[in-house]
Amino acid sequence: MTKLLVKSAKVAVALLALIIIFIYVYLRQSLPILDGEIKGKVQQAVTVTRDRLGIAQISAMSREDVSFALGYLHGQERFFQMDLLRRNSAGELSELFGDLALKHDEKVRVHQFRKRVGDYVNLLTNVQRSLLKSYTQGVNQGLLELGAKPFEYALLGGTPKKWQEEDSLLVLYSMYMDLQYEYGDRERLLGAMSDLLSTDAYQFLTPNGSEWDAAVDDTVLPKGSIPQSQLFDYVANANNNANNLVALKTSADFNLFLDNQEGFKGSNNWAVSGKVSKTGSAIIADDMHLGIGVPNIWYRASLRYSKNGHDVAIDGVTLPGTPAIVVGSNHHIAWGFTNSYGDWNDLIKLVLSDDGKQYLTPDGFKPFDIEQERIEIKGQDAKIINVFNTQWGPVIGKDHQGNLLAMRWVAHDAEGINFNLLNLEDAQNVEQAITTAHTAGIPAQNLVVGDSQGNIAWTIAGAMPRKFGLDNTSNQGWAIPQDWSTGEFGWSGYLSSEEYPVALNPEHQRLWTGNSRVVGNDMYQLIGNGGYALGARSQQIRDGLMALESFSEQDLLDIQNDDRAVFLTPWHNYLLTQVLTEEFVYQQQYQQLVGLLNNWQSRASVESVGYLFVRQFRLNLRDKLFAPLTDMMTSASKDKELKLSFRPIRSQVEVPMWQLLTEQPLHLVPDGFETWQAFSQSIVKQTFNELVEQYGSIEQATWGAHNTTKIQHPLSKAIPFLGGLLDMPQEAVRGDTFMPRVQGVAFGSSQRMVVSPGFEEQAIFHMPSSQSGHPLSPFYGNGHQDWVNGVASPLLPGKTIHKLDIIPN
Repeated sequence: MTKLLVKSAKVAVALLALIIIFIYVYLRQSLPILDGEIKGKVQQAVTVTRDRLGIAQISAMSREDVSFALGYLHGQERFFQMDLLRRNSAGELSELFGDLALKHDEKVRVHQFRKRVGDYVNLLTNVQRSLLKSYTQGVNQGLLELGAKPFEYALLGGTPKKWQEEDSLLVLYSMYMDLQYEYGDRERLLGAMSDLLSTDAYQFLTPNGSEWDAAVDDTVLPKGSIPQSQLFDYVANANNNANNLVALKTSADFNLFLDNQEGFKGSNNWAVSGKVSKTGSAIIADDMHLGIGVPNIWYRASLRYSKNGHDVAIDGVTLPGTPAIVVGSNHHIAWGFTNSYGDWNDLIKLVLSDDGKQYLTPDGFKPFDIEQERIEIKGQDAKIINVFNTQWGPVIGKDHQGNLLAMRWVAHDAEGINFNLLNLEDAQNVEQAITTAHTAGIPAQNLVVGDSQGNIAWTIAGAMPRKFGLDNTSNQGWAIPQDWSTGEFGWSGYLSSEEYPVALNPEHQRLWTGNSRVVGNDMYQLIGNGGYALGARSQQIRDGLMALESFSEQDLLDIQNDDRAVFLTPWHNYLLTQVLTEEFVYQQQYQQLVGLLNNWQSRASVESVGYLFVRQFRLNLRDKLFAPLTDMMTSASKDKELKLSFRPIRSQVEVPMWQLLTEQPLHLVPDGFETWQAFSQSIVKQTFNELVEQYGSIEQATWGAHNTTKIQHPLSKAIPFLGGLLDMPQEAVRGDTFMPRVQGVAFGSSQRMVVSPGFEEQAIFHMPSSQSGHPLSPFYGNGHQDWVNGVASPLLPGKTIHKLDIIPN
């Protein structure tokens, strides 16, 4: 028996070794081609060089050949990520992942993005079609010439599908879904609050402005006034039907934000003009805040080609699946983006006929245009779903009263999707960049751009709808679903370039954006409010810029790395001066806690216990304070399947919450407490106990212990044992949400760039994760540590390590 066991063990070890060898060989075969010579559909020879980070420099004689080479690189190194992006917006993930992704696909199919791109790709300019054709050919050849299909498909048991030209538009649609509310979540929520709360309570909880406002034109909007009546006692019904009033008392706690992740997808960017820069050229800083995974969403590239007898040089990042540089420099201008959070879609409350088969329009009742969508599901029969379309857009669901809602969205129109962004590569100055931005078919962004002559500008990049009939800045007008059947309000096309908001060379020579409101007055009326971030980040950036008289690239990187806890400082003071009284500290034995708070460093540093405590105290207090509001929404909704999330207004509720704590109205003290101090002390105890339970002791509850990165490959989330092979090392990192250095566990700056056009050799760039998505790639994880530490690494490629020549077929 012993000999049999030994023999069996040897066989098992041998089989395991063979499996490991097979996996290794397979992985080696799926590596990209880095050196040598290949043939491709190029007009003239193309050279691709890579440095130690894998930054690809593509040198060609035409932009079409550059597009082919870039597609080839994306196809070899990033095809799985590209595939996920196109499937995400097309609603085709079930074909790869089976029933796991079916709910997602069913929801997103209402937008019929696959159908739309089939139409809109034909509307692209001839130049764009030519570039897209070359890019697509490159992608498919790159995929075909891998020794084995990308390893992700082997693990999933799937087969990659060829890339199509229209798929690149689907990638753009995935960015729409990532950066805007594709199901109108914010508008649905505000509509419910407007109906269910008293007018005073609604105005108080949804303020237009705050002390954190940091608009570039110095406009300030008012916050609300504390209501004299109760906030949540009764539901105010819009039809004044007393039978529908619901008493709202709650004793249950509710965590509004399950992951406590408050970061807004969208970014920081700012600029200083040549009058205050040390280069004499403008300097642009940009860091885009997104979820961070392996590989990183961006692919670094330097493009070199000739156009009309002139040499063109562009350095920056591309989005795999598209042929364009997203942010970067063409040595004449440099540009960056942040999400604008303007109001780019609206919900229409439909009035139905008695039989429910028609909806009311200004021209009378019309039937729904019903189309079928077929969803392929791995391992199952396909599923057919119906999409109900109206003259304004698709039906996307119901509101809290059970009314059907249709959506009018820029993304549904041809104006919202194109590759005009490619024209930034040719822009010689900020004026030309502005003109390009106004025609770009992308999710509307804050474009900040500077040129080599020293000029700087801000504007909106993306299509802006022309609306009529309602206030675009009110929390009652376009902010909530409306009945469009009377024809009193709606959309009437899109703004012309001359109508767009623009800020050019401001007197203080500085511009900044951070997902909060950028401008006021008439320009704000054009943009609207689609859910701005609190201005704390923008304000800290603004103050950092105003503190210096002249700037180098390193000065702007220092602002990007600013982790000072300016936003939480009032909360820290509130705790020490009004909550942690001498008697309370003595009774609870919190002397050590007080000491840690006094030494909190005023930063989101990895060693700080005080920072984590203040942060979690604020979040716990918010959850407890607004739990009755959550109960109200659940109790009053006629559609019990409707899940209204409070994440879209997480910035706004900060303002009334702070007003309540500072003014402390006795009639609004939470149930079960006699004073605001007693309520706050209960939150201190809750926070202390939670941190001790989670970390063992209060002194071990550091910000670094809480804010430890978990940057994963998509497959390691589903197959945990792959984490050691695919994921980035877990590290405690400084920074947080309400400060320039935005940093979470798997969210934050997807890159940091500082560049002065014409001085690219001094430019700074780093990004998390990896240029490559392959664990055996020589570039896997390279550069990640520079991002963790926030050090100044170069934008331009370094010494050539690999060289690949592409010659004509």
